Amino acid sequence: MAAVTLGAEASRSQTSRDYRAFMRSKDPAAVIETVTAEFTRWLGEKGLQQDSHEDARWASDSGSGQVQRETTEGAELLRCQLVEPGTSMGTWTTEVLAASEGWIDVSVSNSQGRFVAVPRLAKALMRDLDLRDASLQLLDNVKLWDVAELDMLVELLQDPDRHGLVLVAGTGPDPGLFDAFRARIHTWTREVFGLAQSIVLTPQATWALAERLSFHAVPAWTLRTYYPGVQPLDAIDSRRHRYMSTATLATEPDAYLRSVLGNVARAHAARRPEPIEVVEARRALDRAETAALLDRLDTPTERPSVTLPGRQETGETRVQTRDADTLPETRELVPQADVMAAIREILRLDEVSPETVRSAFNAMVDQVREAELEQIKTASLRIKEQAARIEELEDRVRLSDELLDDDILERALLQDEATRVNAEVRWLRARLREKEDYEAANGAPPDEFEIDYPQSCLELLDRIAEDDVLVFTGDREEVAAVDEVDTLQLAARAAWDACTSLREYARAHTDGKCSSGVDHFLRHRPAGYEGVSPGKHGATETGVTMRRFGGERVFAVPAEVDTSRSKTMTAHFKLARIGLFSPRLYYYDDLNRTGKIYIGYLGRHLTNTQTN
Repeated sequence: MAAVTLGAEASRSQTSRDYRAFMRSKDPAAVIETVTAEFTRWLGEKGLQQDSHEDARWASDSGSGQVQRETTEGAELLRCQLVEPGTSMGTWTTEVLAASEGWIDVSVSNSQGRFVAVPRLAKALMRDLDLRDASLQLLDNVKLWDVAELDMLVELLQDPDRHGLVLVAGTGPDPGLFDAFRARIHTWTREVFGLAQSIVLTPQATWALAERLSFHAVPAWTLRTYYPGVQPLDAIDSRRHRYMSTATLATEPDAYLRSVLGNVARAHAARRPEPIEVVEARRALDRAETAALLDRLDTPTERPSVTLPGRQETGETRVQTRDADTLPETRELVPQADVMAAIREILRLDEVSPETVRSAFNAMVDQVREAELEQIKTASLRIKEQAARIEELEDRVRLSDELLDDDILERALLQDEATRVNAEVRWLRARLREKEDYEAANGAPPDEFEIDYPQSCLELLDRIAEDDVLVFTGDREEVAAVDEVDTLQLAARAAWDACTSLREYARAHTDGKCSSGVDHFLRHRPAGYEGVSPGKHGATETGVTMRRFGGERVFAVPAEVDTSRSKTMTAHFKLARIGLFSPRLYYYDDLNRTGKIYIGYLGRHLTNTQTN
């Protein structure tokens, strides 16, 4: 399994870097046989000569796997799985679910959260079958579309049932640049096959699409990511569909652009609810597997046949006996027809003696023990898998409860803030009318009073690079991970508001209006200073969190702040509710010494007592 190490491994969500693709075939009847054949061939490439046409479980030094078939409600279900543990890059798990109804679900994950490249197995299936996402065929290439395909493109972009992304590149009237740009699109989108489709528009199609979609247009020499369910008339919705600017495409290395697009596609696949067909199929297969396992455990182990070499088919079993007073040379053989015949039959012995009975009994016990141990190992693995799944769900519930509590508190604070601001606006408008300044009283605010928010968290870092107060000392790749999931720029805007609050706090500190820290400033904000609601700020972490996970909150600072070049930072801003990622911004207030505030971390929610 190929892997691309992109850094910031520990901070990335494992599922956001896994490969997971859902596809439908135009030829449902060919799905089961094609998946079976390709999985068998793929195993052969790995040196595992396992025929996937029969149900089986197997294990070897290089890995373990299974092929399982079930029929439910007239549909044939297939699960092919391979687990490759013990590699230098962790454990790789590949699972393919398929149904005779015509769908295929391919997932590949890594235990260390490493980036999973497009699997060879997925590419082979896309070559062998006409696989589609909504109306678009999934191919291992980049399409070139002209004006004639615009109706199909707009329909595809608006389709809410589409699972994957659509990457659209716009071009301009520069023939010398067109071919080179088109070739680079293939390089940049190499890690999205099966997860997204890539389309290059001709200059005419780029212009025509702008006329039709307005807010959702793709400018020339840019690359835009379209999520399912585009709303063409909704300006707010256009914020979901981010694009890479001409400057970004021209200046960033190919590997960086490829990794960003690959991670965005994987993050979207991880966040999108699993198709109901896959959920029902996995449950049916799991139930059948569990039932079969319980049947094996409930059924008494069959007595194995113990056959010793050289057995003679005679009608009488003879046992060697020795009388205490009988010399060896006068020993006689005494027939024990009834008792010994039973022993002979049960133990399948030719000659009955203490040694042969003991040997046969031990062999039988070993075979029984081996069979039972195999069943116990299977049951143990099943229990561990289910326990891990339960633990993950418990973690999700705990973190969701924590985030919900934060949301409820923040909503209450925002309602109070909105009530106060609305009252202030009404009062100011009334005063303006009293002054007969009706244009100012009733008109919309001028554009210059609109907040110029950055389009991404990385752009925010570029803006504060020359700031007099704020200094970013963290890892830019952690920040890039936020941009991958921040489709509506909620985190980018919240981070900008947090930075504005820190600047305003520094201004109030300089003006002598606040000397008790950021939290006190936000809760008792002086008139004339801006700041976010106090609910979005955390002054510290709990003692339990710091004892158990305090090491995660040690971030880099310059030597003039601390000679160790690191500092524990507990004060933070809650940026946005984005699933379990829900990013945070941690900072260290050093205004009293260096006159700076150091932002040591901007990234995903760190581990606390609610997460694992």
